[in-house]
Amino acid sequence: MGYTTFMKIESIEYIPIRIPKRGMKGVREWKTALGNNPFGDAVVVVLLADGCQGFGEVSSIWDGGAGCLAAAWGKRVAEAVVGADVFAVTEVLSRMDRAVAWSKNALCLKAGVEMALYDLIGKLKAMPIYQLLGGKRRESIPLSHSIAMGTVEERVAQVAEHVAAGFKTVKVKVGLDFEKDLEAVRAIRERFGPELGIRVDANMGWGDQKTLLKVVERLSELNILSIEQPFAPHELDKLAFLRRHCSIPIMLDESIWDPGDALAAIKADAGDIFNVYVSEAGGLNKAMQIANLCETAGIGFCIGSMPEFGIGTAAELHLGLAAPRIDHPSDVIGNLYFEDDIIQETLPVKDGLAYGLDRPGLGVSLDWDKVNKYRSDK
Repeated sequence: MGYTTFMKIESIEYIPIRIPKRGMKGVREWKTALGNNPFGDAVVVVLLADGCQGFGEVSSIWDGGAGCLAAAWGKRVAEAVVGADVFAVTEVLSRMDRAVAWSKNALCLKAGVEMALYDLIGKLKAMPIYQLLGGKRRESIPLSHSIAMGTVEERVAQVAEHVAAGFKTVKVKVGLDFEKDLEAVRAIRERFGPELGIRVDANMGWGDQKTLLKVVERLSELNILSIEQPFAPHELDKLAFLRRHCSIPIMLDESIWDPGDALAAIKADAGDIFNVYVSEAGGLNKAMQIANLCETAGIGFCIGSMPEFGIGTAAELHLGLAAPRIDHPSDVIGNLYFEDDIIQETLPVKDGLAYGLDRPGLGVSLDWDKVNKYRSDK
């Protein structure tokens, strides 16, 4: 097989999409320690080269979301990338970094463009993206499903729904009230028994270090898998102190965006597990860099979701299939948090496991009728 000659990126289009959140038992609003989360908006990236299309997704819950990112920097990034060789991934990433170097939030925009680039390369080479990332390491990814804040009864009702759907692990959102959080986690453990995996995610809301140490003692009795991001991202010293004095593994989330963040957290001994996002990392390439850092340092690795629609979820699945290690149930089911989707395929989920699609590129195709139905610029 001969080498494919230079193929120029001709254009990049951004399509804003809004899909309603899926209603769940016991959920009046999707609330976490961050507030009433504004997810449900994303931007589809259409990358064109030689008449061929690659698709990506920009998704972010931060600072106005994906639509604001595309409006602020989309044109600048597109102008930097157009004209580059489709197969020169490193050069494309460098061009995007030079175009918008001052904002960490712009990583989510860059991730969407890079996703479309990988999708196109995979289609042209008739290879799934996990092959472009180094090959498949596993056939499936263990899942967890997030549980929004609410009363004890509301949280238990959510867990019951997801357990009935086959989920073996849930991630309980906490961080606003120690006592109510403990009551809810205890009720879930008592109702569903020792077989259910329980993660707790404080979303930076547990700022009181001394009180938290006392709470940890009580959480340890409930066989908790991990405590996620109790403190602010930059408080690596506090996270490291908690890790040294805590019997429950500490997971870092908001502290870990790009590989530089991961390296800083490793040096500070601040976490046992890193929860990594394709969007926040700046794309699949940099997310794999973090995965390799975790492998080298002996740090646990799992994957988080914004949540994304089907395109972004497919990208997370490819990362999960190719990553050197997956040590914790991951939330690579973002599309299940919505009433509908914009892809034609159904991403396979069964018995608490997610499976990839062994098709070229991302393995998914756009349903253009759904895109036109949910696009928010019309």
